[in-house]
Amino acid sequence: RGDVAQFDLQHSGGALLDAALAQGQGAVMLGAHLGSFEALQAVGEQHANRRIAMVMYPANAQNIQRVLNAVAPANTLKIITIGNPGTTLAIRDWLDGGGLVGMLGDRVLHDGQEGKDPGDVKRLPFLGHDAPFGLGPLRLAMLLRRRVFFMTALFRGGNRYEVRFEPLADFSERPADAAAREAQLHTAL
Repeated sequence: RGDVAQFDLQHSGGALLDAALAQGQGAVMLGAHLGSFEALQAVGEQHANRRIAMVMYPANAQNIQRVLNAVAPANTLKIITIGNPGTTLAIRDWLDGGGLVGMLGDRVLHDGQEGKDPGDVKRLPFLGHDAPFGLGPLRLAMLLRRRVFFMTALFRGGNRYEVRFEPLADFSERPADAAAREAQLHTAL
């Protein structure tokens, strides 16, 4: 409800994020289904230069959005809907205005065939097993020539959250060579 004073929000990486935003080009925030987006939003609202829009399928989160809007109607989350004809342009415009674009990168859409991943997926070791990771969010950041930060707000018990921003990639200078671009993507992944 905007009363962040009652929470202990420990954060790291904010200075790096602010330095990137000072250049006026916005940045891509890549997260996972881990932690609290409300805590991330609260940290963002404490800083005038951190305007945040989430890129998502809003239908997937309708129930939680209804609850959050009922509890805190003034704290509505800016959403850019995936799958619309103008989505990429809306993302670019938001970034050009110095905003942050948040995306979740830990889900991969399958083509329905058991054991098969879509083409824009890289399998990497994760917690002792191979796991599929989508390249889509990173390709978008590369196309738009943006910096990418990992974001999370981990609940640490009681009223404590650990909010982290970690630099993942800087795609502001894109290599001309296709092989070098692919290597840059895979390094970031």
